[in-house]
Amino acid sequence: MLTYIAKRVAFSGVVFAIIAFVSFGIICMYPGDFYTPLEWAVRAFGLDPELPALLRAEKALDKPFFVQFWIWFEGVITRGDFGVSFRTNGPVGPFLFRPGGPVEVSLIVSVTSMLVAWLLGIPIGVLSSRFRGRWANAVFGFFTYPILSVPTYITGILIHWFIYRFIDPLMVGSGLWGMCGWRFVGCPMSFAKFGSCVLHLLPIWIIVGTPIFVTVVRIVRMGMHDVMAAPFVTVARGKGASELHVIFRHALRNAVNPLISSFGVMLPMVLINSIIVAALFNIPSFGQIMLEWVGYQDQHVVTAALLFYGSFLIVGNLISDILLAASDPRIRVGG
Repeated sequence: MLTYIAKRVAFSGVVFAIIAFVSFGIICMYPGDFYTPLEWAVRAFGLDPELPALLRAEKALDKPFFVQFWIWFEGVITRGDFGVSFRTNGPVGPFLFRPGGPVEVSLIVSVTSMLVAWLLGIPIGVLSSRFRGRWANAVFGFFTYPILSVPTYITGILIHWFIYRFIDPLMVGSGLWGMCGWRFVGCPMSFAKFGSCVLHLLPIWIIVGTPIFVTVVRIVRMGMHDVMAAPFVTVARGKGASELHVIFRHALRNAVNPLISSFGVMLPMVLINSIIVAALFNIPSFGQIMLEWVGYQDQHVVTAALLFYGSFLIVGNLISDILLAASDPRIRVGG
């Protein structure tokens, strides 16, 4: 098991380096750079013509691409330094990873939405498999395809309208919905603040987590249909095991393998939906930061945002591989 994990961690490190190189290269391929508008200002207002070149030399933009990448990447892997923002002239790391900043918000939205979708989807998927051929299963199947076919942005707009129309038009209309009530902003965590956070995250969970929830239910239901007809389930029943023991001890453990495998595939869906939610509810997230700062061509900020998303997917797939190996010994034995 340890050998298998070590191989996956090493492979993830290689993928991380490739993502960093590609992300840095994509930003550098964009025509011009952060100081191109300054060149126009120099020509228009007769400023010092050497100023853009001096600023580029200060930020190492006058060096070849591979040298620029190594200077930045060496700081990332050795010191956790993501460079300096060209726009604010401050370090990128504290700006992005500050408490309450884009990283924290994106992680809260993505992780909690995925967690809620799985915690609700797995037991409902098991129940749905037990009602196979009955009206309850047919009703669920009837609603599954419309939910998956409706774009997340449409669902978000409908929930946004519902909150505006029936709950609090001021909070939504003024862009103050946030992660908790405005009264609790800056306050330490308490039961009241926790309840406010849950209420404010509930529409976000519905928008981000509903497609994941439906996918989880469908995968578990199909897996349970296949596993419940397997010989080992018949043997377990023949030994006098209770139905709950057969389902949760034998059947479900084998039925969740496809679900664990799809964990890494669900992460891009969660990230995309979190960007949509951030735009609708005016919540600071990496998606907003990346879209806003791409226009400024702030190379280090945008590259750090792309690297965060790539790292999120890498960690998610690594967790999926480890969980799958723990669930199915054939995976770790096969390598």
